[in-house]
Amino acid sequence: MIKLIVTDLDNTLLDSQKTISPFTIDILRQCQKKGLMIAFATARPERATKKYQRDFTPDFIIANNGASIEKNGEVIFNNPISRNILLRLIPELLSHQEITCITVEAGDCLYTTYDGPPWEEGWNPIYCDFEAIPDKEITKISTECENIATIQQILRNYPILHLYDNSGERWQQIMLASSTKFNAISQIADAYQLGISSIVAFGDDSNDIDMIRNCGVGIAVSNAIDSAKNIADEICGSNSDDGVAKWLAINLL
Repeated sequence: MIKLIVTDLDNTLLDSQKTISPFTIDILRQCQKKGLMIAFATARPERATKKYQRDFTPDFIIANNGASIEKNGEVIFNNPISRNILLRLIPELLSHQEITCITVEAGDCLYTTYDGPPWEEGWNPIYCDFEAIPDKEITKISTECENIATIQQILRNYPILHLYDNSGERWQQIMLASSTKFNAISQIADAYQLGISSIVAFGDDSNDIDMIRNCGVGIAVSNAIDSAKNIADEICGSNSDDGVAKWLAINLL
């Protein structure tokens, strides 16, 4: 019996307009009323999910690809990169001309070398040249680089770290290798005495593969990358056709 629903946001739950449709919101609310818990699992920081929480509030936010978990606005799990690594890695990233931008997630703040127009609604970053590394817990570093091999070469000296390459983008994300969506799901499962078999996970990209493969039921949306679809138990409709919500309506309501 499914007790926890975990869904990625971008290109999975969010439609092509980056919104959650009224139909999907209604289905999610029905699932909660039935006693099912719901988690958003995203590469985004928690603050970048707040606009979606205006219409629907999940039980958990798994943010930064699993590096942090929030419940009711409070951080219940955080997996920061050690300061010793940051003091070595960030200057090394800055030294490469191919890396055109660096951003760092630290709590509810984003520090960045980018100094242009806002990327999205409510985006209020702190410009930083990183001559001094912010004295905060840092869970994720993002780099803008056309040549991923450059980042891969750098990270060979940091085996404790993991690199995610965003499909169709020139952005990469660097976190502790232990920061994965599935590891965060396992934290929730342990805390709430849930069997992994009672969890269904939906996703579309490389950072969703571990939870699609390891949760009780792993589902890829039809617009997912091939490697996600190949390991999924099932494939539902696309994000532009309420694929997640339609699966939930048929199978859980």
